[in-house]
Amino acid sequence: MIRRTSAFAIATLVAMTSAACGTEAGRDPATNPGLPAETDVANWPNSLAEFRFHWSSTAGIDVALGAAVPIRAYLESWYIASWTNDPENVYPGFLRATPESADLDGNYLGQLAWIRPLNGAPSYPVDPATPLGYMPMHIQSVDAVASGLRVTVCLGEYSIYFASDSSAGKLVSVAAEKSTAQLADPLDTVRVKRIELTKTDPRIPADASDVDTPQEGPAPAPVGDVFGHWFITGASSSLWGPVDADAPEFFVTPEMRRQCQEAMPDSPEKQIEMATGFKDTPPPHGKPIPGWPLAPQ
Repeated sequence: MIRRTSAFAIATLVAMTSAACGTEAGRDPATNPGLPAETDVANWPNSLAEFRFHWSSTAGIDVALGAAVPIRAYLESWYIASWTNDPENVYPGFLRATPESADLDGNYLGQLAWIRPLNGAPSYPVDPATPLGYMPMHIQSVDAVASGLRVTVCLGEYSIYFASDSSAGKLVSVAAEKSTAQLADPLDTVRVKRIELTKTDPRIPADASDVDTPQEGPAPAPVGDVFGHWFITGASSSLWGPVDADAPEFFVTPEMRRQCQEAMPDSPEKQIEMATGFKDTPPPHGKPIPGWPLAPQ
């Protein structure tokens, strides 16, 4: 009984942490051609019309090529599905490139609990959320592991805003406490995400096709399947390994969070200012960085 109570508490923590710099040299988003009307944009919900993803990476990691491409598609899909409350509202290829999320009853692996969005969420209809602003995401590291690659991604939440439930006509940052618009911790402007992926999983379709051209452009979402031969085997912002272990591995450290804060395009001080207090207007969302091609490539 004690073990199951502990597992439930851990599952709750994982759910809470799961739900919620600069471009490559020579890639100036200001030089991108204009984007067509929002209704013409493939795979991009109208509820996200005033929101964009902004990607950057550690030197030596190209966000438009290689494993960075499925990482981008995976995380963008995850958030889009979560905000639209539709687990199938994802980019082409997402469902075949990810396993089913783990059953949350009993022991399970933390990295499989919410590998797909909305696991355990109520099935009744909920109006889609309308995010405003932008979300910086920084690929911090890509390391080889036995099964493939382990990627650490920094997620900036300070610049994502939703309409406040407690202050009429105002906006509140995702990073802040909803009712007070205050940060519980100065490091709460960012999250750390660990993702593992492989090219050797038997679930990869035989007819999968890798993309071999840079995935960048004016579109906020890809037109076609960009997962190629990659398969996502694990993803988590808190727990990795068995939830019922004697010493569960909560891998995120304060130092990792500080490093992620420093990797954002905005200074830690600016992040805190942006995330604190109710706001009248969101920051300009700008263009998607690096964005996606308007046609499959």
